[in-house]
Amino acid sequence: MKEITKARIEVLLILFLVLFLLPQRHSETDFAYWTEWALAIHHHGITNIYEHGINYHPVIPYIIYVYDLFMGNPERIIANINYLKVVPLLFDFLPIIVLCCFRQRFIEAKIPYLFLLLNIAYLYNSVCWGQADSMFSSLCFLALVIGLYNPKVAVVLYTLSFYTKFQSIMFLPPLLLVLAYSIRSLKTLQTCILLAAGTAFVILLPFILAGKAGDVFYITTHTVDFMSHVSVQAYNIWYLLIWGNPFEVQDYETFFILSYKQTGLLLFFVASTLTLIPFLSRLLTMRGSKLAPDAELKKLMFLTVGLLCFYFFYFNTQMHERYMQPAVILFFFYAVYSRNYIPYILISIAYLMSLEKTFPNFLGIPLHRVLFSSRAIALLYTATLAYTMVLFFRRYRLSHEVGQIKLLMNTALKR
Repeated sequence: MKEITKARIEVLLILFLVLFLLPQRHSETDFAYWTEWALAIHHHGITNIYEHGINYHPVIPYIIYVYDLFMGNPERIIANINYLKVVPLLFDFLPIIVLCCFRQRFIEAKIPYLFLLLNIAYLYNSVCWGQADSMFSSLCFLALVIGLYNPKVAVVLYTLSFYTKFQSIMFLPPLLLVLAYSIRSLKTLQTCILLAAGTAFVILLPFILAGKAGDVFYITTHTVDFMSHVSVQAYNIWYLLIWGNPFEVQDYETFFILSYKQTGLLLFFVASTLTLIPFLSRLLTMRGSKLAPDAELKKLMFLTVGLLCFYFFYFNTQMHERYMQPAVILFFFYAVYSRNYIPYILISIAYLMSLEKTFPNFLGIPLHRVLFSSRAIALLYTATLAYTMVLFFRRYRLSHEVGQIKLLMNTALKR
């Protein structure tokens, strides 16, 4: 109980400190959009927001709508737009609050949460940019962790995440594996389906009643290819493969045989499939033996899903610099279980460098042209990914894992 009390006090103090020091600077381009959308909701209502250029799923407009209710008039909406940063910041703290500030069984290891909450790379996206990537990241992360024990809560969290940002889709394959492990009856499966559908229905209800559900569906199906650049300042593999600026290259152009987009998707799917095999093997073994989730499973889950998020960012086209956000928290919790903080440290440095380069001179770090060159960041990301993949595939050998899956499947068929 003393540890929980200590965690509550420390987390609360850090939250108040960050709120007190909340930077007034922000991306003028991004916050011009936030302001425009807030004013559109104020004047025309939330169900008409998709007629005013917003390209986010409905949860973001709901947050802007609540902000509008608090502000009350256009003058205050414009004057206080910086405080929208508070929402993603709260989501940065949400996983630590859930896992450290209450009695629970989700994470047995002692969590050095200060290593995360005092990591400027982890908070930068919220307190400087004011972007919403921490929202879907935290919801998906909690869906994975809680999903090992309570699939009903997990599907609600994931549905909320999906209707926050489309990037939640990268979490769907590992979450389905987690749900296949934790759902043990037809009744539980039916309840999960109903909860997911019910959550989506509640989110969409105002748009359905206003006859605007088609607008939401259009945004959901047209999120991809909204910006068809090879890279939108993501500093990923394409900064090493393209001599010029990948932002100036369209991803439908040919890269050897396939297009840039098709090549990126192929690399992503191949790498993701190979990386998911050990996780699938472990889950099948534990489900067949009716074993409870243990530390080894969680360590594997955090490393596996962290790599999947890294692949999504590193190989795919149309990526923004902010899309590395979920990998940071996953690598942190991998470090909690493995005591290997190298991937977490490396990815934090690269991520901070990329955000600072995109939002230049916010931290005032010298040697900007050298430390923050696009290819220097891309090389650091590449080194981080290479190190982590070697770490992963040395520990989880594919030949053994595939053989284990075949053995389990044969045993199941004989039954």
